[in-house]
Amino acid sequence: MKRFKIGQIGIGHNHAQGHMEAFRLHPDLFEIVGYSENNEYWIKKRGNLACYQGLKRLDEDELIEKCDALLIETEVDDLMRAAQKCIDRNKHIHLDKPAGENLQEYEKILMDAKEKGLVVHLGYLYRSNPAVKKVFSIAESGALGKILYVETMMSAPRSKEYLQYLETFKGGTMYIFGGHIIDFVLRLMGKPKRIEPILFRSGAEGFNGIDNATALFYYDKGVSVVRTSAIETGGHFRRELTVVGEKGTVSICPFERPTIKWVSIQNGKEDAYDKLADTSSISFPTDYNRYDAFPEEFYNLLNGAPVGHYDYDYELTLQKLLLEACGIK
Repeated sequence: MKRFKIGQIGIGHNHAQGHMEAFRLHPDLFEIVGYSENNEYWIKKRGNLACYQGLKRLDEDELIEKCDALLIETEVDDLMRAAQKCIDRNKHIHLDKPAGENLQEYEKILMDAKEKGLVVHLGYLYRSNPAVKKVFSIAESGALGKILYVETMMSAPRSKEYLQYLETFKGGTMYIFGGHIIDFVLRLMGKPKRIEPILFRSGAEGFNGIDNATALFYYDKGVSVVRTSAIETGGHFRRELTVVGEKGTVSICPFERPTIKWVSIQNGKEDAYDKLADTSSISFPTDYNRYDAFPEEFYNLLNGAPVGHYDYDYELTLQKLLLEACGIK
């Protein structure tokens, strides 16, 4: 079994720690060469974390040269620069999200990678979520009939630090969270006819970033709804997905400790309010870690496994829809 040499560029992304912890659990698959970080703020804040202990801190160019593949975990506004640099040097990448406010820059990264046969593995946490995968399986099996619309929500607990952070992005919560859940809508519904962004600044804690945002995805026979927020108490418990079909409805809430609730319709008729037909639920292990699947997924792609739904064109379309939902043109 081949081991790939990998390194992490940047430790400033919110998911940098989680990814490094997950990859270090697989020494049979990867040799961790080291990491690079030029910002002393992040070195002081995260450089002493257990996941970086024993690893070499290298110059970025030296790290790229020594690796087969790189984990791009810089601050959000530096992701595209680092990604393009790695692709230019013929390196595979795991790229965290969101993929920049400039669609053309991201398109160049994807198309250059496609031309060179390089892997670009995106950091969408919920693609490997067991409940999300089960919902896709139910929907794609035809059990729900024709999918009419999707409603999905991703919220974060209210905090001054996060509200201040959101001020730096044009799309606020939609830009930071929206890609995760627009992914569901695109996978289940395809491209919409149009998108209507609805962006609000509540002024919570004295900050002026977009802290709650909704996007309406218009289709021929319905509207799918994507909501994001950073002003809810207990926001993590409002991460949810509902898929409504002609024959049934299936929902997940919350993503991190998921339970699926499934209501189906029998014989074309739905029972009275207090007697819903064929209601069932599926629970999943509570020790699920949202980073656990990434190393094996990435390893398999490096070994030539098919990408399935998530090819270069799909990823570009997803980012285009995200920017439209943010009102970014």
